[in-house]
Amino acid sequence: MLLDHRWRRWRARWARAVPALCEACGRWPDGPLCPTCQRDLAPLMPRCPRCALPRPAEVPFCASCLGREAPPWTQVLARVDYAPPWDAWVAALKFRGRLGLAAPLARLWLDDPALDALLRGCDVWLPIPLAPRRLAERGYNQVWALMQALAAWRPTPCAWPTALQRRDDAPAQHRLDRAQRLAQAPQLFALDAHAAHRIRGCHVLVVDDVMTTGATLQAASAVLLAAGARAVSALVLARTPRPGSPASME
Repeated sequence: MLLDHRWRRWRARWARAVPALCEACGRWPDGPLCPTCQRDLAPLMPRCPRCALPRPAEVPFCASCLGREAPPWTQVLARVDYAPPWDAWVAALKFRGRLGLAAPLARLWLDDPALDALLRGCDVWLPIPLAPRRLAERGYNQVWALMQALAAWRPTPCAWPTALQRRDDAPAQHRLDRAQRLAQAPQLFALDAHAAHRIRGCHVLVVDDVMTTGATLQAASAVLLAAGARAVSALVLARTPRPGSPASME
């Protein structure tokens, strides 16, 4: 087991250090995702600020969110659908130690004209954490890797990787269906004992790689608002498409 953990850490360091061909077009030496492919494969589209699903440009919210009670977060910004090719690349970063993908994936956020206004309004950036046991197995938190990459291009007021803490006995979200995710959400997170006074009165930005049902964001927002945060917003890389939508069938 110890040898396996050492191998995972060595592989993660190697993936971060060594450049690669573009995953989409195979060009060299543009890196894991070349700028041309990022532009062509990730077109900007209007998204609902409540659920991050696509919406018509002429309305402020998607049809599902109109008339529904507002979520506890102020807004959520997502860049791409969690669908081909992005789902495979996010999974490679998340599960296979491909840390070299963190920077090109984080760079997708820079194309969104709403990004800078969102970041300016937030005082603290917090990544969605892994459970301690899973972090020990994987050797890294892919969300923190995305945040570090983004911070190279945008100033970070305060980023705290351990402020939110995930229960070690909570099952991995990607293994659960919608009902299970929503049911376990209230027990997902706790706040670090030293973090409460730091986030009191702050507008907190919660960062995650994938938003599926919103249960994770709901749980994180509840903990932060209960601790005195003034507001919570979210930045996610990918949004799982609505079932039955064209993106969900790719």
